[in-house]
Amino acid sequence: MDVARTAVSVMGLEDKETTDSSPEANLRKALRIFAKTPTALAAFYRIRKGKKIIKPKKTLTFSENFFYMCFGKVPQKEIVKAFDVSLILYAEHSFNVSTFTARTITSSLSDIHGAITGAIASLKGPLHGGANEEVMHMMNKIKKPENALNWINTALKNKEVVMGFGHRVYKSGDSRVPTMREYFGKVAKIKKDKKFEKIYDIVEKVMIKEKNIYPNVDYPTGPTYHLMGFDTDFFTPIFVISRITGWSAHIMEQHAANKLIRPLAKYKGNKHRKVMQLNYR
Repeated sequence: MDVARTAVSVMGLEDKETTDSSPEANLRKALRIFAKTPTALAAFYRIRKGKKIIKPKKTLTFSENFFYMCFGKVPQKEIVKAFDVSLILYAEHSFNVSTFTARTITSSLSDIHGAITGAIASLKGPLHGGANEEVMHMMNKIKKPENALNWINTALKNKEVVMGFGHRVYKSGDSRVPTMREYFGKVAKIKKDKKFEKIYDIVEKVMIKEKNIYPNVDYPTGPTYHLMGFDTDFFTPIFVISRITGWSAHIMEQHAANKLIRPLAKYKGNKHRKVMQLNYR
């Protein structure tokens, strides 16, 4: 996530249209950010594994290129389709914290690179974009389906946070989950690995029965990305690749009818505070 944030910031330094926030310029810049960010992230993915950087191919689609730049090959079309679907589901989701951050930055008439950099910093937080990674860490702790029931019951007994469940807006189920769950199953079948599916179903059943809390889209997405071969700490950067489109749309909308976003804070402290005299300080 630090690489994603820094890469977009550097793009702003190098872009000749950085100071032009007209609709036409913002659209051009958004497209450049959308194209360059996955390229930069894939390059970092290769470098940290001691491998040579792979340049994108014009003959490949957006998702095919990302797989190619990361792994040197394009997987089965079903895997690429599942990745496409995940990006579509992550692309836009109204006024979440990172989008609100982007719009707040934009409201001061800052540039699109700065707004997206701030949005990435916001998404980095584990209460927002890091949930899909935490889901995978949880599943790795459970290890196998036989452990799932005892693990989730113990977690609930100890009042631990179970990642991938609950949503500030969707109180009775995230509308994106059924679609992502379907493609999670398809990827698991292709990879001939049903372990995480079984863990998924057991934990989900208990959470709904005992807490009436339903999974959010991060719950099926985490293990899906894992089965595709991505490192766990790359799940949220993939989220970034997708959400650039939604952030950009919000940024352009904010510019179109801008008003400075300036929330007020209500003081709830003591009405009267005694000030210590100078000679006693």
